[in-house]
Amino acid sequence: MKDSSSISLTGIDVSKDTLDVYFTKNGRQQKIDYRNESLKLLARQIIKLKATVVMEATGGYEKKLVRYLQDQGIACAVVNPKQVRDFARACGKLEKNDAIDARIIAAFGQTMQPRTTERIDKNREKLKVLTTRREQVQSMINQESNRRQQVEDRQMRAFIQRAIQFYESQLKELDSEMLQIIEADQTMKQKSKILLSAKGVGPTVTANLIAGLPELGQLNRQQIAKLVGLAPLVRDSGKFKEQRMTCAGRGHIRRVLYMAALVATRWNSRIRAFYLSLLERGKPKKLALTACMRKLLTILNSMVKNNQTWEQNLYSA
Repeated sequence: MKDSSSISLTGIDVSKDTLDVYFTKNGRQQKIDYRNESLKLLARQIIKLKATVVMEATGGYEKKLVRYLQDQGIACAVVNPKQVRDFARACGKLEKNDAIDARIIAAFGQTMQPRTTERIDKNREKLKVLTTRREQVQSMINQESNRRQQVEDRQMRAFIQRAIQFYESQLKELDSEMLQIIEADQTMKQKSKILLSAKGVGPTVTANLIAGLPELGQLNRQQIAKLVGLAPLVRDSGKFKEQRMTCAGRGHIRRVLYMAALVATRWNSRIRAFYLSLLERGKPKKLALTACMRKLLTILNSMVKNNQTWEQNLYSA
């Protein structure tokens, strides 16, 4: 880790209409409009100071800024807002407004030196939008199906059935769009071929992993498990030994891995054998299934890293 005082950083607090900016190199702070004209001037200042930009994830508002700065050759790190807030509390900074947040984000970047964000790929961003919409549509189908079971009135049931048919039609369109994007991109296509070779991993899981977990194949097994929130964390103190728990991470990836692991415990001999061995040792089913999710993820990570299908990975393991 480099000496934090020698790192030139720009902390940016992003909101819908404005950006609060703090430069560690000269201690300057400014508020600018979140518009293309202002971004041009901001990029020039950052390039002149040879700075890396750190900002919080803000539910999507940051994406335009990241894309623009990356196009200008500026490295950006998008960090978890909770980590920044915890850092601020640890530093005794309890006050909060946009200007203060920009300074705190910059201080967090200097101290923690977060990994810079990969360059935004338009195809992957489009795939990510589609997978998010697919999850929403599937959720609405489930909700409407539950309502249909609870309603006795025939006319209402017919209304609900038409809604379900509409969403099912949209689901097919989304699946077709996702497949087209993956097939048109050689890197995605190869990664998809590798992931689909594992029993339990279908097209929807594959699309979500490609879109929402670009780090797959680039990290070691501990790092990828922790990133997704499947690494059991130690919480011991003195003689007190607390049960290991998983937390945080990318919830949407855990949701698709849960379904993949559930299928794999029935049809994938390697995962099924692991699952049954845990049950024989007295592990609760929920804990055993979580362990299978972690094992499946680490195997998939190894497969992508080594450019191997499931069978190739099995024989080389």
